[in-house]
Amino acid sequence: MSNELKCRNLKVLEERFPGMAELIEEKKDSLLKKEAVQITEETAFTGEQILTVKWEGRRLYLAGRRAPSAHPENQVSVLGRIIPNAPVFVLGMGNLHYIDQLNQKADESVQILIYEPLFSVFYKQLYLADFKKLFGKRTVVMIVEGINEDGLDGMIRTMLQGDKVPLMKYFVLPNYVELCLEQTENFLKILKEHTHAYYVGMGTKMFFRNDFAKNFYSNVRYIRTGYKAFQLLNVIPADIPAFVVSAGPSLNKNIKQLKRAKNKSFMIAVDTALKPLLKEGIVPDMFATLDGIKPVELIEQEEAKNIPLLAKLTSTKGMLDYHTGKKFFINEGLRYANELFAMNHKSIEGFAVGGSVATLAFSLVCHLGFRKIIFVGQDLAYTGNKSHADGTFQEKMPQEDTKGFIMVPGNYEDELPTLSNLDGYRKWFGEYIEQWEKDHYVEFINATEGGARIEGTTLMTLAEVIDAECTREVNIKSCIDSLEPFFNKEEQDKILKYFQDTPKQIHEIVLLAQEGRKLYSQLDKLCRKGNLDKKAYLKILKRVKRNRKKIEQNPHFDMLINSMIVAEQIIRSGQYFKHDTLEEEGLELARQGKEYMKLMEGYAEAIEEIAKETVAKET
Repeated sequence: MSNELKCRNLKVLEERFPGMAELIEEKKDSLLKKEAVQITEETAFTGEQILTVKWEGRRLYLAGRRAPSAHPENQVSVLGRIIPNAPVFVLGMGNLHYIDQLNQKADESVQILIYEPLFSVFYKQLYLADFKKLFGKRTVVMIVEGINEDGLDGMIRTMLQGDKVPLMKYFVLPNYVELCLEQTENFLKILKEHTHAYYVGMGTKMFFRNDFAKNFYSNVRYIRTGYKAFQLLNVIPADIPAFVVSAGPSLNKNIKQLKRAKNKSFMIAVDTALKPLLKEGIVPDMFATLDGIKPVELIEQEEAKNIPLLAKLTSTKGMLDYHTGKKFFINEGLRYANELFAMNHKSIEGFAVGGSVATLAFSLVCHLGFRKIIFVGQDLAYTGNKSHADGTFQEKMPQEDTKGFIMVPGNYEDELPTLSNLDGYRKWFGEYIEQWEKDHYVEFINATEGGARIEGTTLMTLAEVIDAECTREVNIKSCIDSLEPFFNKEEQDKILKYFQDTPKQIHEIVLLAQEGRKLYSQLDKLCRKGNLDKKAYLKILKRVKRNRKKIEQNPHFDMLINSMIVAEQIIRSGQYFKHDTLEEEGLELARQGKEYMKLMEGYAEAIEEIAKETVAKET
């Protein structure tokens, strides 16, 4: 074995992963002793040197004895075409034949993550392989158990950002399942979680596609006479406790206690918790809604109409139509909505909302500066095998079959069943609390009296919290009543005129999409002529670029792109493919472009009709 090669390899690793070489030298003895596996070299029938692992009295080969390259060649070919820029995840270094095959088959832009769960194998390869040659110019991430395995999840998440999930490839080298079952299962679990999150997100977008624009153009009307969420800042005293009331099954245990907190705290409820609270005679200071398809029946009670409402512009439009009180909004990054503020030389603030109505309400109270924040009914689990508190979706919520659910740590139970999306929110709360506490003096108390454990919270009963924290009277209603709409009469009139011009703005996208189709047709015709005129080709591409830029600068483009996932995927799915000739590239570009612009035109026309029936009719 070559010490010189080992030193060169450590230098290569240090250049790519600063600090790694020092960790390897520092931990090598303890890790080798801990694993206690014997790595030996043997000569394959082809004359190549291969590694074997002596483990529990058996000899496990990390490559085939007869033809070490045969299985890697077959395995990589089974993966199918590896698209340029695709992420590839490999568990195990083995004898490096798999990495060699990837280097031969894959474009240099392909990113490879190698996770070696056996430090002994990695350390052996430091003496045998040339890492500089192995890595080449491509991006290679090296994760080694005992050295930097804490970064595995983060690196996988980074490599799968954006639209990379459909392009990914992965495989586990032979015998690693037997040698490292726990690490292999964890590796596959991380991949599954990140790919599942992507496809859930895509599925959610597809599901909401038809309602997204309808909700937005109906709800955006309320900004004109509405309020910013941050207008509450410094209006509501921050030295009183803030209660975030959710509709988990545990709410039934302590809901009556909340009456004692009224007028001695700031109480914001999620929409689903509103009916149970009102039934008990408890009127929260505010309620929140987020989802685009929640049934209006959840809040259909006369008392609910005038309770101040925190809403997203893409929330169920029926909720906002039913509600007649003060409506509060945040910056969601939607250009058309932000233009209403910009045209009046004003701005609107935003903050992370976390994806659920409870995380939205929670994030608001954090940003309003409360120093005591209390969770109530935030089960994030099926406590007693129920999904929600009684009186939410049904007067008596049924017990459900939770076999096959994931299990998470509980507040008062060792573990209890939940769904992956609820567990995702649980983790979100924990991470948010950890970050928030770094810069703010605040105590987070979980008074749910059931449900799943949220990291960073202190467990207390609701009665204990109210006795300790609700010590002075405060009239929250009068605080909120003192607020005036954010826009004055002159600014409201200006926005009204803008609303009425909205269909015309959207129609500009229709015309640009028609122009774009013509340009792509010209490109198609040019590439079919033969003997391609490169100057003409580049000229069309320049015009295409200008056309796309005009479309993307339209204030309705981001709303449009959220409603046209199919068209978006046409562009995404083809952008990584390479073609042998300029003609082939141009023909494929023209095909994609014509399809994209046709869908763009159709969706824009549909949104134009929605705008005519909503904002354009505002008076």
